[in-house]
Amino acid sequence: MKRQELATGLQQPYTTSRGFGVEKVDKAGFENVWFVVPPPPPRRLEEHPDLKLLRHANLALQGRPRMASASELERTMAYLLIRREAVSSSRMEGTWSTVDEALSPVETDFGRSASISVRGYAHALLQAFHALGKDGLAALTPELLCTLHERFMQKDPHFRGVAGRLRAPGLPGDVVQIGSFGRKEDAIYNPAPPAHVKRCLDDVLVWMRDKSLADLGDAGMGLSLPIRMAVGHAHFEAVHPFSDGNGRVGRMLWSIQQAGAGILPLYLSAYVEANKDEYGAALAEAQKQLTYRRIIEFVCRAIVVSNEEESETQRVLQSLPAIWQARGAFRRDSAAHRALNLLVQMPIMTVKVLADELNVSGQAANEAMRRLEQAAVVKERSGRVRGRLFAAEEVISVLARSFASDPEIVLEGARRILGASA
Repeated sequence: MKRQELATGLQQPYTTSRGFGVEKVDKAGFENVWFVVPPPPPRRLEEHPDLKLLRHANLALQGRPRMASASELERTMAYLLIRREAVSSSRMEGTWSTVDEALSPVETDFGRSASISVRGYAHALLQAFHALGKDGLAALTPELLCTLHERFMQKDPHFRGVAGRLRAPGLPGDVVQIGSFGRKEDAIYNPAPPAHVKRCLDDVLVWMRDKSLADLGDAGMGLSLPIRMAVGHAHFEAVHPFSDGNGRVGRMLWSIQQAGAGILPLYLSAYVEANKDEYGAALAEAQKQLTYRRIIEFVCRAIVVSNEEESETQRVLQSLPAIWQARGAFRRDSAAHRALNLLVQMPIMTVKVLADELNVSGQAANEAMRRLEQAAVVKERSGRVRGRLFAAEEVISVLARSFASDPEIVLEGARRILGASA
C-alpha cells in the first residue's frame, strides 16, 4: 500500500488531536510501511448512493420477519440458513467444511476441526442473537466480539494465535496486513497499528450501538440500515482487531446489526463469496478514500439478491414434505409421516435423534427410518451398523448449491442418488 493511495486526510501523520492518519510500527521488517489509523465512522455522508437501489434494499429488510414474532416455520428456515451462512463465510477464509457437516448431529464427529469451527460459527451467531435479545445493541461490545471470535477460531485448523484476543503491541500476530503476498510495501491495505486497535474498535462499536443514529436512519432522516451495515463493515475491517478471522466477524456483524434492528437476519456471505472481486474493490475504496458509495451499493445489491435467493430456497424446501408424502403414501400421524417436516429442519439424523424428537420408541423410529429409506426420502450414508446416519439428500442439495443457481437442477441430482423418480 502506497501512502499516496490514501485520501488526503489519511495521508497525514497520526496525532492525538487529529485522531487518525498514518503511522509506522516499531517492528523489524516494517520500517518502510505506513499503517492506517482510521477515523470513527461518519454520522453523515456527503455522497449519495443509487436511491432506487437503496430503496429496494430498505424494503427487503423491512419485509423481514421480526425476531420477536417469527413463526415456527420462519425459525426453522433461519436454523438452516445460519448453517449455510457459517459454511459460506468460513469458506471465504480458507476453512473448508460442508453444509452436511454443519447440519450433522452434535455427537457425530467427522474428525475435522474445520467442521467444528464452522459449527462454532453458527453457534456464535446464535449466542450473539441471545445477547441482543436481552440487552439490545448495548450488548455489542469488544468483550462480546472476543467471545464470538473464540467460539469459532479456537478450533480452526489454520489459526495459530490466541482465539478471542485483540491485537496488542508485543503480542504474537500484533501487526497484520491485507493482501501481502510479496514485499510488505506492496500490501493492499495496512490496518490499524496494534497500539490503536482497542480505541478504534471502541469507536466503531459505539457508532453501531448509537440508538439515536439508528432511529434517525430508520425514520428516513439519516443513515438507514443498509448504509449502516456497509459503512460499519468498512470501518471494522479497517481496524482488523484480531490477528485472523476478521472477515468472519465482520460478516457476522451484518447479521448482528439486523438482529439489533429487531429483524430475522438475511445472510449475505454467499453473495459476497460469489462476487469477491467487486467486494474487495469496494471495501478498499471505502477504507483508503473514505468514500462509501461503492460499498453501500454493493451491500444493497447483496441484500436485494440474497432476499430473492432466500425466498426461492424457502419455497423449494417447504414444498418437499408434500412431495415426500406423495412418494411414500405414509399413514397419517405415523412416525414416518411426522418425520417429514422434521427432516427439512434436520436433514441429517440418526434413529436415536428421530426417536428423541418424535418422542417414540427406538423400535418405532427404526421402522420409520426404514420406511423413509424405502420410499427414497432419505439415504443411509455412514455404512455403519450402529449410529447410522440418514440424509434427506434433496434438502442438503438445495442448501449446498451455488448461490442463486437453479434448485431444480440440484434436486434432480439428489433424486438420482436417492433412486427417486420425482
